[in-house]
Amino acid sequence: KKKKKKRRRIPAIHNMASLVVAVAVCLMLAGGSAASAADGTCSFCTPGHFGAGAYVYDLSSLSGKTFNATGVDNVEYTLTGPCGAVSPLPTACASEPSSPAYQVLSPSLCLQLGQLVDNSTSALGTSPKQGIQVTLKGGNNQHSCTQGRQLVYNIVCDPADAGLKSFVESHPCTYEATWGTKAACNPTYDASATCGTAPVPVPTADQLAYQRHEIMALTHFNMATFVGDGDPACNKGNWDVSQHPSHFNPVKLNISNWIESYNALGAKHAVLTAKHGCGFLLWETNTTLPDGSEYGFAVKRKSVPSFGRDVLEEFSTLMQAAGLGHGFYYSTGNNFYLNTVNFKPAGPLLPGQGKVTPDQYNTLVEQHVTELWTKFGSLFEIWFDHGYGGDQKAFLVNLLQKYQPHAVGFGGDGLMPSPVKWVGTESGMPASPVWATGCGASRGDPDASDYCPTGGDTTLQEGDHWFWIGNSIRTLADLIKVYHSTVGNNCVLELDFAIDRTGNVDPKHAVAYKALGDWIRSCYGTPAGSATGTTSATITFPAAQTVDRVMLQEQAQLGERVRAYDVLSRDASGSWSKVASGTAIGYKRIVQFTPISTTGLMLNVTGAVLPPTIANFAAFKPCPSS
Repeated sequence: KKKKKKRRRIPAIHNMASLVVAVAVCLMLAGGSAASAADGTCSFCTPGHFGAGAYVYDLSSLSGKTFNATGVDNVEYTLTGPCGAVSPLPTACASEPSSPAYQVLSPSLCLQLGQLVDNSTSALGTSPKQGIQVTLKGGNNQHSCTQGRQLVYNIVCDPADAGLKSFVESHPCTYEATWGTKAACNPTYDASATCGTAPVPVPTADQLAYQRHEIMALTHFNMATFVGDGDPACNKGNWDVSQHPSHFNPVKLNISNWIESYNALGAKHAVLTAKHGCGFLLWETNTTLPDGSEYGFAVKRKSVPSFGRDVLEEFSTLMQAAGLGHGFYYSTGNNFYLNTVNFKPAGPLLPGQGKVTPDQYNTLVEQHVTELWTKFGSLFEIWFDHGYGGDQKAFLVNLLQKYQPHAVGFGGDGLMPSPVKWVGTESGMPASPVWATGCGASRGDPDASDYCPTGGDTTLQEGDHWFWIGNSIRTLADLIKVYHSTVGNNCVLELDFAIDRTGNVDPKHAVAYKALGDWIRSCYGTPAGSATGTTSATITFPAAQTVDRVMLQEQAQLGERVRAYDVLSRDASGSWSKVASGTAIGYKRIVQFTPISTTGLMLNVTGAVLPPTIANFAAFKPCPSS
């Protein structure tokens, strides 16, 4: 894993009395944009409270002051205010585009750090008087900054008008200047103005349905069940056995048994590994190898002994009859039967492997997914583990649009209108907060322009084992933590079902799934009280109640608008005190705290990019943790 780069402080700053620590940046009202200063006034804006109106900051007074700083390795920096021009301009910078800041690496090498024409703004803190953050992008892209440099001004209220307070390289290629000025103390509020706030992205109907399912069953059952966990589980060491389709032999296959455990857990849909890394297919395929022979590594083969039932056909039929959604996992990059791992040849061809060129491999992938997406009805979720190859994208997009336009796609960003992103860990315990926006960030990005719900996948078996190996399983106490870290953290819990070699849910696993489902229904089935609201919602109890958790839900179809909130409790004397606070709410957020006796609870939204709607604010009594 890459180590986080430390903030590089630039110690020597001239033309000022002292150096102070840089202020922390708290983006409580994000998403604004600059009303930049073509008229020379150097005015910038941020959205008003909950997106109404705008606060305008006139920063023209900053442009007349130039500061110099010396960084590590004696690198020189020179900068002025965001709308200013450095004066005098260092000789080395004469050929650089105009910029309010430069990095002087040598007498002949100068790099500009950002341009006014490419800017954005955010408020610093909850009060407009705390200041504004102005980010200038478009800086020089040389010397390891291929995406360009950017310069961030933290303009803070300072009646003394001290000017530059600190300057740091906060991240690689990003430079932060904290600037104290009285110009930030009293911005002008214009109720009729807008600040170019980008629309909040909203979910598709299919993404919203995915979030409402909350729990799904990620079902692992394939040749790996019989040869050992792994991706691919088939390898040179076991291929003498695993190459035979008949080695897949679940003698008591009973998919109704799976569905009993899906329902006991509360899963609303399931995804089955139609083809995993070995390349074994769980359906009766009509595809052929390049030499014209049948694709021999599957169920119901004519040329070789094989399992005689179409697993996908049974799975799809029974799931639809049970009223549950169904979908398939198909790895487009791994197929050991075709000697392909990570989209590349795996090594010298082994006996029993199919010989294909990269183009022939992609043709078979296209034929396989065409069968998958046309033979088994409307799919709820499609899994693209390991992503997809660049040379596969065109036919995948075309087939999805044609045959499965309403499926959500785990790892399907760039392929379909309803992608789902991976949360970045298989532990089941991602950090908080998680946002349902931004496919490019594992835990999301509140300022992203794309809606992208988050799937939190994890195993029941200990040791991160996805296929059944008879391993020990996680305790109920651990699964409860997983539930709160996923469903209670604005994710969908994608919980593994490792079907055993008989073709059933292991009885010990079945007990665990039911125990978790029973606990969820018991703990969160009936709240002690609930309310709805906009910027606030209040629960009033007729008599004091002991509670230790609240459930928060935005009106998800409107997008994620909340950026900060507080939860307050009222005691017997009528006094209010804060018991919790946070940032992301989204579809669902469960907040736990030390048990309290309270006569009422209040949710206050303290930061939002548009007027919020709270669909549910519910309080719950303490539940057992195991």
